[in-house]
Amino acid sequence: MTAAVASAGTFPLIDGSKIVGTPESINENGVVFQLENGDTGPRVGWDKLTTEALKELIAEAKTEKERTLLEPFQPLVENLGQEASKRKEIVIKPIQPPDRPKRGEGIVALFGSPVGWMIILVLYGANLFAAYEVSVYRRQPAARVCGLAAIPFFGVLSPIIHGAMPTRMPPPEILEAAPVEEAAATGPESAVREGAPAPEAGARAYEAAPAAVAPAPALPEPVFFRRGEFSFNRRFFETKFAGFFRVIPSEAEKDLVLVIQAARGNFVGRRISRISPNELYLETVKNNVTAEEMIPLAEIAEVQIRHKDTV
Repeated sequence: MTAAVASAGTFPLIDGSKIVGTPESINENGVVFQLENGDTGPRVGWDKLTTEALKELIAEAKTEKERTLLEPFQPLVENLGQEASKRKEIVIKPIQPPDRPKRGEGIVALFGSPVGWMIILVLYGANLFAAYEVSVYRRQPAARVCGLAAIPFFGVLSPIIHGAMPTRMPPPEILEAAPVEEAAATGPESAVREGAPAPEAGARAYEAAPAAVAPAPALPEPVFFRRGEFSFNRRFFETKFAGFFRVIPSEAEKDLVLVIQAARGNFVGRRISRISPNELYLETVKNNVTAEEMIPLAEIAEVQIRHKDTV
């Protein structure tokens, strides 16, 4: 379509050249200019016109058709006179490095950082744990060993000193006195006091009685295995107490029982049902009821082999 002829003007192109003339025909494909010498130039596409040329065309548009064709270029022309937005300046601030620890302070420098305090607390807890293990191994009072170990700086000497001490043995057990036989209470003197027969008759009756009461059979002495003297592990129980693993005890172990003293209490049983590297299972009998007790090896303080009548 051909638009009305506008007044002459100068229209720069994007390649740097200029067209001096009047727009003669404007359509969707571009603009045809009538040059100053009266000739008609070739159609110039919209992509070859600069923003100044488009502004000039919009200003000289005479008809509604021209304005409609040039309307899409209106925002581009309006932004022509605006200054390009300035980029915000980025201010680079110098980085302030942290102060390096001073040299020559030695162990005092540990208190100047959180990492140093963490190391001190770990070492303090390890020293208390070592003191407790020494008290168990040497059978020393845990309150005394751990209390001395809690003293800052000097507490490290507590597990060293108590570890060098010999193992503290418990006092010997006091055996219960054997029950007095009732027959021992009766004799010739008591018979005389109670108005018994004459001495001759009493002598004849005494001679007819058994010569003496048969003594009770001697029971075997208990055998003790204490922590510190022995290492309580799986191999120890399998070698020292092999007879107590049998379902049917042999003649040597049929009247013997195991007495295990552990941190959670004392256990009496006749058979070790099973054992692992960390715990053993002792078969116990309480009120004619068989039960299986799990005992950690680390908690065992002493193991005894006793006759069943002494328990």
